[in-house]
Amino acid sequence: KQWYQRRVAITAGMDNAPKTLHRGWVVKQVNSGDTIVLKGRPRGGPPPERNISLAFISAPKLGRRPIGNEEATVDEPYAWDSREYLRKLLVGKEVSFIVEYTIPNSGRECALVYVGTGENSLCVNEQMVKDGWAVTRNNNKQNEEIAKYTMWMVEAQTSGIGLHNEEGKSAAVRNVNWVIEDPRMLFDELKGKPLKAVVESVRDGGTLRLMLVPSMHYITVMLTGIRCPSFKPDGGSEDHADEARYAVETRLLNKDIEILLEGTSGGMGNAKNQNFVGTVVSPGNISLFLLKEGLAKCVDWSMKLLSADPESYRAATRQAKADRKRLWKNFEGPVCTVPKDQKEFSGRVTEIVNGEVLVIKVGNSYKRVTMSSIRQPRPAEGSDSGPPSKALYEVPYLFEAREFLRKRLVGKKVNATVDYVRPAANGYPERVCASIFLGNQNIQEAIVSKGLATVAWHKQDDDERAANYDALLLAQEKAKKNKVGVHNTGEPPIHKVADLAGNAAKSKQFLPFLQRIGRLHANVEYVASGSRIRVYIPRDTCLATFLLSGISCPRAARPSIKGQPATPADPYGDEALEFVKDQIMQREVEIEVESCDKAGNFIGYMFVEDKNMSVELVKEGLAKMHFTAERGKYFDHLSRAEADAKGAQKRVWKDYVETVVEKRKKYRLRLCVDTTA
Repeated sequence: KQWYQRRVAITAGMDNAPKTLHRGWVVKQVNSGDTIVLKGRPRGGPPPERNISLAFISAPKLGRRPIGNEEATVDEPYAWDSREYLRKLLVGKEVSFIVEYTIPNSGRECALVYVGTGENSLCVNEQMVKDGWAVTRNNNKQNEEIAKYTMWMVEAQTSGIGLHNEEGKSAAVRNVNWVIEDPRMLFDELKGKPLKAVVESVRDGGTLRLMLVPSMHYITVMLTGIRCPSFKPDGGSEDHADEARYAVETRLLNKDIEILLEGTSGGMGNAKNQNFVGTVVSPGNISLFLLKEGLAKCVDWSMKLLSADPESYRAATRQAKADRKRLWKNFEGPVCTVPKDQKEFSGRVTEIVNGEVLVIKVGNSYKRVTMSSIRQPRPAEGSDSGPPSKALYEVPYLFEAREFLRKRLVGKKVNATVDYVRPAANGYPERVCASIFLGNQNIQEAIVSKGLATVAWHKQDDDERAANYDALLLAQEKAKKNKVGVHNTGEPPIHKVADLAGNAAKSKQFLPFLQRIGRLHANVEYVASGSRIRVYIPRDTCLATFLLSGISCPRAARPSIKGQPATPADPYGDEALEFVKDQIMQREVEIEVESCDKAGNFIGYMFVEDKNMSVELVKEGLAKMHFTAERGKYFDHLSRAEADAKGAQKRVWKDYVETVVEKRKKYRLRLCVDTTA
């Protein structure tokens, strides 16, 4: 109280009005060496603010950036140094002040400002003059207070400190780069390293205006990976815009920070768009704070530029949603129809349906799984990819995508994590969408990085996406940069495939060549039944139907197709189909072509890992030896396999009873084998 009365008595000559000491105000911003912005205590919203000029003193004026048709102005000597001295002294600190007088025309309040309390209290006005960063304001009124300020100013002039240093005047004027002519060029120069900067203003919670020091580039930076509620040109604002801006101003405005520039929001040479994209790395990541508090949302377009771990941003968003904070107060999460115990499963891949769908065998059941958030190559708009059987070969890079997955996954154990489920719609069945892992490798990332798939676009607030969606976007950017796969600007690979199925004339033309070769490589495309298989022959780039020779195999059930009635399965027909699919579906095999039937189907023997599939079927009791096998070179193998199956009464032989004649035949066969040995 005594201190307050003493200050009032000293300044009584300036104004006869009673003086009031205002406490508990915090310095929000320092505009210049003699002007500050104070904020009070918040009560149910952003706090009140007061613009205060330091009484009795004047500091050099800072230059102003160009606005509209107005050109930029230049700093007065030492204006920046004066502002910086006051900024570092006051910003973020609690002060007290006494309004000494008010400028009549502008209504601006001029006050004595004090920082600290008790014996540690410091009069900011006095200190600015004593340290040479301000001069006494030329005023008609003279009193003891002004005389003291004048005395301190003379002492500073005599010492040549602060703005009274005549030798340093020429170097004490900033050369500010207010307009960045080529943002991309500046970004290429500064990227990859934290830059020191001062936050000059906060446009909204996600946009900062910075002065880079010491280069003095004035730039606008949008925080990477997030978007805050914004203010509208008509003066309105989105929900929580004031709160988001206040949160950022409280923590960063007029503070020293380090910023990591990560991109630009405009194209190269785009002078109209001066926005950079970056992350505040010091004093802390403000973006994560905004996300956790529900004051910002993740944005995909800049998330892919993020140097930090994108998952930390997604996790912060998920937590804010769970807590229903601010922007998420009415959030209703997606309804997951997958039981918790089925969210993760492991199994063996049995089929690659296309570039984004695969079949996994889990126990004794099969799960059809769509890989989350990716799209296989599709035909160009307006082009005709032909019938579905040929689309695999006609659509650019679709065959390469399927082969990439087939060679890596078929027959391998994978782990799947369900990300979301698409309900049945528009004639499509329900789709289970999951992330697929082969060991520690994420298959979606692998295929996208090769340019053999693209990342699916999701709505901004759509949570039904792959858990590693941001990593997929980064993989896609890598593929685009390397110009691989669908991102290659050159001619795509062409696959001219001849389909011999059902074309007897063409099949007979190929037959002599296939017979002369002996064994040749083929890829199994489809298994129709235990003995009927569709193959692709890479050597001749042709598709053909291949029938297993030397056996009679029960037929599998057939669905109704094109008005034809469905047919039930023969006994063990479906089991034979599953056995063969499990052994050879989409595997690389070898075939020996013996003949061709009248429908154009090739007949012969198929081998996978040196196992004869005809013999394997007979051995398992899923087929019987056909009488035509006697003319083939594998008759002995088939005979022994059938004898073993009969003896074990496997499947088709479950009711078999050996006759006397058959016992004699078996004995003669064994005798012949022993004699040969």
